[in-house]
Amino acid sequence: MTQRLSGKVAIITGAARGIGATCAEIFAREGAAVGILDTNETRGAAVAAKIASEGGQALFSRCDVTNAGEIDSAIQQVVSALGSPNVLFNNAGIAVVGGVEELSEEGWDRQFAVNVKSIFLVSRRVIPLMREAGGGSIINMASESAFVGFPMHPAYCASKAAVVHLTRSMAIRYAPERIRVNSLCPGTIDTELYQEFLAQQADPEAVNAEILRLHPLGIGQPEDIAWAAVYMASDESRYMTGTPLMVEGGITAM
Repeated sequence: MTQRLSGKVAIITGAARGIGATCAEIFAREGAAVGILDTNETRGAAVAAKIASEGGQALFSRCDVTNAGEIDSAIQQVVSALGSPNVLFNNAGIAVVGGVEELSEEGWDRQFAVNVKSIFLVSRRVIPLMREAGGGSIINMASESAFVGFPMHPAYCASKAAVVHLTRSMAIRYAPERIRVNSLCPGTIDTELYQEFLAQQADPEAVNAEILRLHPLGIGQPEDIAWAAVYMASDESRYMTGTPLMVEGGITAM
């Protein structure tokens, strides 16, 4: 590893599994001390333990990112143990499946609470810390679905489009304080979340084949997104803000 994040403290939400866990591990290998926030205590602690076993620094703190009180407590734990954050990766997200007629009001609200409101809640707690430190990088997890409509999950598509525009607004507001805010837009990635999505389909194999057809480079792996996140977290991207970084296997070129 090249230690591209040496000396940085990164907070990653939703880091107990999938893309978040892979990012936590790779961030640590690149030299960052990593605060892992998630509701899954067993798996979150396991990610932190794996990082520690490889000689890295990590702390797991249980946190529901839709709960302001839990966010305050978790971030305080990270700051006390690792120091003030230079990087925030708002990665936590869910995918609620169902068309407009099938989706419940509760499902719609839950989709936006986890995917959008959590960014507001966590960022407003971290931004003052970044301001005091002289700047930082915030990465908001968006998706190809912010730009390409999928009939199976309109709430997910709408929430990720909201993330992209929220990111632009934040980027303009905090640029004078050297706080960069960008969104990361993955294509379809082979994670547990994707497998859970397929399991909810009437014909999972057919849906998978169609999604594969739409991506010229095929379905991606968590590492494909983690390395893009390393770039966005590092000083290499210091002149980049308000940008939706597309790492989506070519679907938007179709």
